[in-house]
Amino acid sequence: MNKFFDIYQQVYKEGQLFGLDKKKRSNFFQKSGRRPNSVAIIGGVLGDEGKGRATDELTSMLLKDHSKLVHYRDNGGANAGHTVRFKDIKIELHQVGASALQKRTTVVMGKEMVIHPEDLLAEIEMIKQALSVKQLPANLIIDEMAFLCLDTHRAFETVLKMKSTGSKGSTGRGIAPAYADVIYRHPLRIRDLISRDWQERLRKHYQLYQQLIKGFGYELKEISVSRLGKADIKVGRFAEMSSRIAQIRGVLKQYAQPVNEFLRKTWESEVPLVIEKAQGVGLDKRWGVYPDVTASNCCFDGIYSSSEGIIDHDLLSIKAAAMKATYSSSVGARRLPTLMKEQLAHRIREDADEYAGSKSRPHDIAYIDLPMLSFLFKVSQAEQLIMTHLDICYPEVPIKVCVAYKLEGKEVGYRPDQLYLNKVKPVYLEVPAWDGQAVQSAQTVKELPLEARQYLAFISQALGVEPFIVTTGPAREQTIVC
Repeated sequence: MNKFFDIYQQVYKEGQLFGLDKKKRSNFFQKSGRRPNSVAIIGGVLGDEGKGRATDELTSMLLKDHSKLVHYRDNGGANAGHTVRFKDIKIELHQVGASALQKRTTVVMGKEMVIHPEDLLAEIEMIKQALSVKQLPANLIIDEMAFLCLDTHRAFETVLKMKSTGSKGSTGRGIAPAYADVIYRHPLRIRDLISRDWQERLRKHYQLYQQLIKGFGYELKEISVSRLGKADIKVGRFAEMSSRIAQIRGVLKQYAQPVNEFLRKTWESEVPLVIEKAQGVGLDKRWGVYPDVTASNCCFDGIYSSSEGIIDHDLLSIKAAAMKATYSSSVGARRLPTLMKEQLAHRIREDADEYAGSKSRPHDIAYIDLPMLSFLFKVSQAEQLIMTHLDICYPEVPIKVCVAYKLEGKEVGYRPDQLYLNKVKPVYLEVPAWDGQAVQSAQTVKELPLEARQYLAFISQALGVEPFIVTTGPAREQTIVC
């Protein structure tokens, strides 16, 4: 059979842990031939893997030994949702990078993000209120070259959904139309919004979308669009939309600036650099399953283009992909071959809060799928593993891991094609579980139950990556560096 059976045999029958039983590494951020103190974190699967939590923890870790840190976010927009716990506060971040909650950091929103300005400023205010502060703890910089995602984009996506013309897998936040503007060569950027002739530029943009939406039989001014933390509003006439933006331009100006030289000096120094990607590899338009794909680059190689060739992803010390330890979750139209039976799925959903939108949208819960994961980790070129939710495990329920697909009696590999995936039959192995409550107090890998250590060794070896970080609960201190 395939290599996963061989690795299973080595770990669970022969007792190999592939170095996990050795002393913890202390030089993760200092690798020969790599830029020191540099780390990028991506979602290794389908998003919602805990990237924000890991980014926040890494920031805290690096600031213990350094006086300052730079955080770079290079893709996505208000469709992202990164959860960070700060002391006893749970904060949902969308466009702002997870390091923004900590002092001595500079958070840069990069060139290839699509930024919704009104939601961004609302998010900043929500952070300040949650922390009871008047200013963000971090210094925030928005690349003036970053693209805009406006209510016009959200309205157009709403119309596409109503017409069922390709937006079934969207979040309704206007992300795809905003990126499409780039392809069609007429995007608006942050610097357009703060320029002297901003109203004329915005007017041309509004008129374009007015005509596009009219072609579908709707009126742009009548379309309702979402707002972060507020009720939906109608786009309204150009004068109304322009008036809303006029009210925030002054605030936006204080954050917007050229970042090219700043990034260059940062890269050439040894100042810690933490890069946080949005979404997950399985949502990348090149590697995802339609229609549940996003419009931006979710992999490490997107960092190179967003930074205009300054940040070389191949020279980063750490290229880590995050995944949930004992299960995968999914939201959207895709149908995973490894979906769990509802009884166990419901239990996990409740214990891990696997819901979107105030529990209105339950996530699909699936068994760990090594054919899919090995494909995604390979194409993303991940080198390290962040494993979250190690505490979501039940000692009386063995962990089922898909190690192969069968199609017409033959073993086949993973392909990002829903019609193909509908036909395959998963082949499972069962591995020993552990007490999820017991791991929450572990401070080191050696303090984890043997079954948890075996599982970490098995998964990391199967995916060809180095164990890096394990989270054993929701609190910041429930983090283990391997």
